[in-house]
Amino acid sequence: MLSYLWGLLLSTAILVYGASLQSVSGWGSNPSGIQMSIYVPDKLASKPPILIAASNGQQMYSSSNFKTYADQYGFIVIYPSSSTAQGIACWDNHSPQSLTRNGGGDTQGLVQQVQYALNKYNGDSSRVYVMGFSSGAMMTDNLAATYPDVFEAGALFSGVPACCWAGAGGSNPANTNTSCANGQIIHTPQDWGNFARNTIPGGYSGRRTRLQIWHGSGDTLVLPANFQEELKQWSNVLSLSLSATVNNNPENGYTEYQYGDGKQLVGYLAAGLNHGGIPYHETLVLSFFGLLGGPATSTTSTTTKTITPVITTGGPKTTTTTTKTTTTTSKTTTPMVTTPPTGGTQTKWGQCGGIGWTGATACSGSTCSTLNPYYAQCL
Repeated sequence: MLSYLWGLLLSTAILVYGASLQSVSGWGSNPSGIQMSIYVPDKLASKPPILIAASNGQQMYSSSNFKTYADQYGFIVIYPSSSTAQGIACWDNHSPQSLTRNGGGDTQGLVQQVQYALNKYNGDSSRVYVMGFSSGAMMTDNLAATYPDVFEAGALFSGVPACCWAGAGGSNPANTNTSCANGQIIHTPQDWGNFARNTIPGGYSGRRTRLQIWHGSGDTLVLPANFQEELKQWSNVLSLSLSATVNNNPENGYTEYQYGDGKQLVGYLAAGLNHGGIPYHETLVLSFFGLLGGPATSTTSTTTKTITPVITTGGPKTTTTTTKTTTTTSKTTTPMVTTPPTGGTQTKWGQCGGIGWTGATACSGSTCSTLNPYYAQCL
């Protein structure tokens, strides 16, 4: 009997905890040499949705909570990584190859990873999503521009408009475009919209990617002027106008910018938060995508009824006015902090620390900033 119970417990443990991050090879032609890791929960939906979480794969896997929701709702998460040459974890957001549909850059490679997952796991091609932070946020914008028919929705944290990084030059994905990062590239909504549209040779008239855009007003690395430029760009592409500005939503210190009905484009500016300081707000992101099967927030309502007498020639009547007050709360996560190692020299934007990192650990002309235990970057 004891051996039977032990076997039952062991099989249950395997069922619950069996899923893990797995490295994948042979997933496509991989024109730019990127890497693919994937998290496939033990219990998949019958046609699982696919989410790309774009940053450094291990870093995003460790610092976010998307895998927990994947376990609960049965969707697949791809955690890709860009070229690791010279310890660089930034995506190619500047080259003509990456800023052209099927151009042979990182954007095409990421779409190949999506196609691999869809084919292998019988995924739902109408429910493919992408989110990213920093360079991954910029890549999210560029994927929305080049492959709007692939990605139904995206969420980006601390990014820049699609094509803003163009012209940085060279083949190194981390080449700096300080004018873009500093928010000095300003265009009209129409011009920004044209940049996004022109990434698809021959034009495109189909579905466009819905977007949720997050930025910190205290960001000194990717300045918050880029937040407004992103909203200008995508409001033009999606043909939407600003419909509401809501203070202290989804929490104190945040300002929400709603376009149209808020289901296609919404922005959140977080007062005082610097680069990497905004939690990923997984429930809000996944609810915007439609992956939770319900609202991202818990809501309580209070209804007050006021009865007012009205005198008419036919006798007294009453009318009832109903006022509804709604209180919304949301779940947030707190970024983990660790101290990077010391020694060695790395250039700006390069990786300089993190668990398992064996490369250069000091920065030339910048500061080694820890984003989570697995990743520190020269900023």
